[in-house]
Amino acid sequence: MDKVRVKEQKLEGEIVSVTMTSDQYSLTMAPQLGGKIVSLMNRKTKREVLSRTNVTYRERRYGDAFEDYERDGADESFPTVEGCPYPAYPWAGVEIPDHGEVWCLPWEYEVRQSKLHAWVRGVRLPYLFERTISIETLARHDKQFIRLSYKVSNDSPYDMPFLYAFHPLFKAETKSQILLPPDTNVVTYSSSEDRLGTPMTEHEWPMVTDFSLDKSYDRSVVRSSRNKESEKLFTTPLSQGRCAMVYPKDEYVGFLFPAKRFPYLGVWANEGDWHGQHQIALEPSTSQVDRLDIAEGLKTCGVVPANGSTEWDLSVVIGKGKEEMTQVLGEF
Repeated sequence: MDKVRVKEQKLEGEIVSVTMTSDQYSLTMAPQLGGKIVSLMNRKTKREVLSRTNVTYRERRYGDAFEDYERDGADESFPTVEGCPYPAYPWAGVEIPDHGEVWCLPWEYEVRQSKLHAWVRGVRLPYLFERTISIETLARHDKQFIRLSYKVSNDSPYDMPFLYAFHPLFKAETKSQILLPPDTNVVTYSSSEDRLGTPMTEHEWPMVTDFSLDKSYDRSVVRSSRNKESEKLFTTPLSQGRCAMVYPKDEYVGFLFPAKRFPYLGVWANEGDWHGQHQIALEPSTSQVDRLDIAEGLKTCGVVPANGSTEWDLSVVIGKGKEEMTQVLGEF
């Protein structure tokens, strides 16, 4: 197996970063910035897949809005995505910040046998959120992948409902393609000018209907930032936990995840609208909504049992070529 190297250095000012490298991949994480993954690169092609704005990195202030900071890279959203009052006893009514708690808290970390283990404790809820990052090799292929292993422990005698979404903001390029499993449709969550209808309006992927123009377009194809439009969609329930984005020169980034644990995928397409940025996010999620209070009412949230824990894994694959992608992620 290719040796994984881990190096600590300064990211910006006094902000520390930890970089993991192998022959195929490079990943950089900033513990002080909520465990944010600031870089994810295919070293063979020099492709950086995560977006980077020109906003200076700085430590977060708990409770601030997500958009007050860099709006790039990959963050963790737990126990909600949109800020909302916590819905369950004994914490009912406690306000949970925008994009949750863990992205705006400093994490602790250690390196264990070439794995990057990091953790953070909740502020308004009594939990321990842990993530271990490792670079591993597929059993049947000489292809590496990045494993993100999670564990959330509940330090209370009460069940703890939660909503989780991995929140990577990928660099978008015009004519890139978003790939979802067969027989998957999408529903509108939000769209600029409400073009795609009210929430839960269903569209037959890959087409979506722009009701303001009374026409449909192929949402699987990334459009130019000159469109100045954005939308957040969720898939219908997934039978397979996988997805990908393919760039025009056949480079790709994709996910494998447990569909029973994350039965939905959020698709955020920002084509020059939000802060003028050009980004695509593919977000494995527990629900078709971003607010925990609504998800709890719909019974589509996760639950960390009283005095117990819950665990899950996400796998990230970066590479080049349709044949390689199919071998690793399957047919789309």
